Amino acid sequence: MITAQISLFAFFAARIILVILLILSFLVLACFVERFIFFKTRLLGRIEPLLAKMENAGSKQEVITILETINKAETNAVLKGLKGNIPNEAAFRKKVDAWLYPEKEKWERFSVFLGSVGNNAPFIGLLGTVLGILKSFADLSLLSTGGPQVVMAGISEALVATAVGLAVAIPAVIFYNICKVYVKRSVNHVNALMEVISSINLF
Repeated sequence: MITAQISLFAFFAARIILVILLILSFLVLACFVERFIFFKTRLLGRIEPLLAKMENAGSKQEVITILETINKAETNAVLKGLKGNIPNEAAFRKKVDAWLYPEKEKWERFSVFLGSVGNNAPFIGLLGTVLGILKSFADLSLLSTGGPQVVMAGISEALVATAVGLAVAIPAVIFYNICKVYVKRSVNHVNALMEVISSINLF
């Protein structure tokens, strides 16, 4: 009786785990698509033309006008540091850093989720495999015939969960790394903009 209950529990639990992994796979893809669209529309691409234009600026107001024309997340962070009463370069950098922190949090949206799925999906799949193997041995004890064939068939079916877990984790890790590259590049863009502004002596 207990063996039959174990077999039934393992059967349904393994199926639930597969459903969870499939849901996670859709969420991972949706998060990456949303982030990719954000990175392509809200963040700077090539920064060299902008830096060259700013180097030729003759005043603080001209720099502000150039940055307002671009209207990207990095330029907006620098703009917030430029506007208002800024007595010196140190105050400017401090103000930009203060605005950059919440901006960076927006850029890193879903990164924790993608990283968590990448780290844990294989273990979730492994749990499904363990439950599948548990069911196979429980079924073997309930059947008078079948022998090793029953176990091998159950194990091969159980390994599907591990494969699905890896299939979810690998893209999640790739997407996570892509997102981190974009965020790091954007932070470097902000630093480059601050360096150019410092070099033209606006303060």
